[in-house]
Amino acid sequence: MSATESRARRTQEERRNHTRGVLLSATLASLAELGYAGTTTLEVERRAGVSRGARLHHFPNKAALLTAAMDLLYEQLSLRYASAFASGVLKNSARQRLRAGLHELYAVYQHQHYSVLTELNGAARTDAELREGLRRVARRHRQLALDAAVQLFPALERRDAERLIETIHAAFVGLRTQDGVTADAEHAEMVLSVLEDMVVQRIRQRE
Repeated sequence: MSATESRARRTQEERRNHTRGVLLSATLASLAELGYAGTTTLEVERRAGVSRGARLHHFPNKAALLTAAMDLLYEQLSLRYASAFASGVLKNSARQRLRAGLHELYAVYQHQHYSVLTELNGAARTDAELREGLRRVARRHRQLALDAAVQLFPALERRDAERLIETIHAAFVGLRTQDGVTADAEHAEMVLSVLEDMVVQRIRQRE
């Protein structure tokens, strides 16, 4: 392959990646502003400044587009997950690491785009294709959170860490859903304290 051909292929791939990127960014922006119902493929095409044909080349339907957008959002949040867990490494004790990690992780769940995830999970109840896509994405990224937890707390067996991660996730999703309605800062701190006690107790049993 000549240098010219190689560069042409790279340029073509760069264009594809750019088009895919602007479509996904436009999808996330539309979801945050207009919600699931208002985020149509036409609206995304308009925001991204691409043709219907270009969108179809990458995403044949709305479910595929939303699934890919959620994958991107999970990637962005995963960086925050990693930062949240890593921040605890600088603390002296397991409890201090845990306290810092839980608060940082809860801050991730309060990210403005996290409400998009909860809304799409509700929409997936009646959309089988979207539901399966979101399940695949969630499984992959929850695994990353589990890997980080095992690394931070080596005393825990992987099965214990998985149970704790799932419990923390369920609690944080619940808090996020109630935010501004029945939950406030005091309520959230109470839940965080209970989670902290629960995890510390489990760690002590394994040490």
